[in-house]
Amino acid sequence: MASELRSHSLTLRALQLEDAVHIAALLHDDRDAIRRMSHMPDPCTVEAAREWIAFRSAPGSRTFAIVRAADGVFLGAIGFGSLPEMPGVGYWIGRPYWGQGYATEALRLIVVYARSRGAHGLQAETFPDNPASARVLEKCGFQDRGLGLRDYPARGGLVRVRIHILHFATHDARAESGCDEGSSW
Repeated sequence: MASELRSHSLTLRALQLEDAVHIAALLHDDRDAIRRMSHMPDPCTVEAAREWIAFRSAPGSRTFAIVRAADGVFLGAIGFGSLPEMPGVGYWIGRPYWGQGYATEALRLIVVYARSRGAHGLQAETFPDNPASARVLEKCGFQDRGLGLRDYPARGGLVRVRIHILHFATHDARAESGCDEGSSW
């Protein structure tokens, strides 16, 4: 895994067990945010966050802490894994940092990185009641492919999700994501 990915205002570095303290601090009182995450335990304690990090650190996964470059503040996490040709991507940003473009900027870094690792594209899922996350994906060139069902035991079993796909081979994907080969990311 790359040690760090950088943009103008963000650094993505490997997520570490020590980041559990930051995750728990951002999510401990935010049941609404936890409900929008497929696997985060509720309540989000430091121990639960450590388990989440360990799960995200499995072989084949690439999970990063999202850190503000200017001051090193932990903002959230982003990563991808599973199928090498079309890995699934997921991300979250702590509520105090919503609406500031951090999720979009981090996802753009991941798009470029996944492409450089030989992926043919990325897939993502959002819950239907989370249009903000769907907008982040759209800004990065993902196409909404409709509704599906996924088994998320932490969310009660089978739940409805929106499926989003980004194919790197299409001209539209490169242009819409702002992540073409000449990107400065």
